[in-house]
Parts: sequence; C-alpha cells; structure tokens
Amino acid sequence: MAVLPIRTVGDPVLRTPAVPVTTFDAALARLVEDMIETMYAAPGVGLAAPQVGVGLRVFVYDVGYSPGDPAVPRHPRVVVNPVLTLDEETPLGEETPLDEETPLGEETSAGEETSAGEGTGEGRAEDVGGADGTGGADDTGGAEDAEDAERGVAEGCLSVPGLYFPTPRAWRATVRGVDVSGESVEYTGQGLAARCFQHECDHLDGILYLSRLTGAARVAAVRALREALPARGDGQSAGSASAQAAQGASAFGRS
Repeated sequence: MAVLPIRTVGDPVLRTPAVPVTTFDAALARLVEDMIETMYAAPGVGLAAPQVGVGLRVFVYDVGYSPGDPAVPRHPRVVVNPVLTLDEETPLGEETPLDEETPLGEETSAGEETSAGEGTGEGRAEDVGGADGTGGADDTGGAEDAEDAERGVAEGCLSVPGLYFPTPRAWRATVRGVDVSGESVEYTGQGLAARCFQHECDHLDGILYLSRLTGAARVAAVRALREALPARGDGQSAGSASAQAAQGASAFGRS
C-alpha cells in the first residue's frame, strides 16, 4: 500500500464529475488499498477517488477510529458506484453555484451508523482533521442531532486544508453500491456517518463542500480561500498566484 498525494482546491479533477467503475480488477483493489492508507495517514474519516487524482466513483471511509489511539479498531469500508438517498425529513444544504469549494472535516460529535447485516454503533474519530472527511468527534461520544445538522456542524476537507465552516446536511442518509469485488453493499448512517456519505458523494459529482454553504459562512469561506491561496504560492510570480486564487474562487461552483 502507498500514501497518495491529495489534490487540493484549484485542481480541475476536483470539479469534474467522476465516471462509474466498470472493471473490477487488481488495479481497482490496489487503488482502494492506497486510498485507505492515505485516509488514515492524513488523518481523516473519508476520502474520494478524485481527491487522489482518479476520476472514478469510489470512496472509502471509517468514522469509528481514533488516530491517537491504536487500540481502537479500524474498520475501513469502500463504496463503489454509490447511490445516495437522504432522509426527506432531515435538513439538507443545497448546492448553489458561487465561486469556491472546500473540505469535509472536523466535526464535534460522533455519528451513528448502521450497516446492512452488521448492526448499529456509534462512529467516533477523535482528533481526526477532516479527511475529506468529516472530522473528529469529541471524546464524549455524543451524537450529532437533527438540530445540529440543520444549523450546520463545521466541515472541513483534506482538499482545502485548514478551513472549516458550518455546513447544513441531512442528518440521516443511506448509500448503496458495490465493493471491490462487485458485491452489493448498503450502509445507513446518521450524524457523522451521514455527513461523511454526503460529503464524499459530493466529491464524486465534482462538488466541494463550500458549494453547500449559506449566508455568513459562505461569505467568510470565499474570503478565507481567496486569502489562503496566494499565501501558498511561495516562489510563484504575482501573476501565477493571482491565477491560482482565481481557480480557487471558481471552485465554489461547478463551472
């Protein structure tokens, strides 16, 4: 297994919808293994294939581990060609075309996940900084509730490092797809797990989470990203930094 470089905002692959997987072979299995290794190394609780430069509809996740405690078991899961279903009674942040994108990452509470045939349990990712993911749960084990989802728990994303903003999401969601062998899988989650499913499926549609932001959070995110991108352009010309900032601005919408 290998730790892969994670693509960051401004890279066109993050705004390009991924294509369905049609070949289930050793190359796909190796990609999934590398994605899992990369997710844990980040560390994060989820990672989509476009984030490592691969335009396939694949994501991996694990909302129950603790990077600071190796005694906590790790249970990585993969969903290939996922189909996302949201609980219609829970809030959802709609995508709005603006000019910027962001990360999935840090969350303050754990989510409950139910896997078909595997029972239920609380997912916890203490001190996990957004993997493309929804980030770390606190050590109280409290679950995010529907009210938290409506007002928006802070999300971040490995593809937009260091930025976290309140993001409205449906509190409960189900994802259906297949595994690396083409066998059907189905997972239902709430709180952190549901947020993770939505965040990763957005990546597969070429959407960064900043497109889900509203109001003051959206304004703050646009400003923060425009300020952050030139700062990362050490050694670049002013023109190059400006071009990079423009790319970051366009990341909010799928132009």
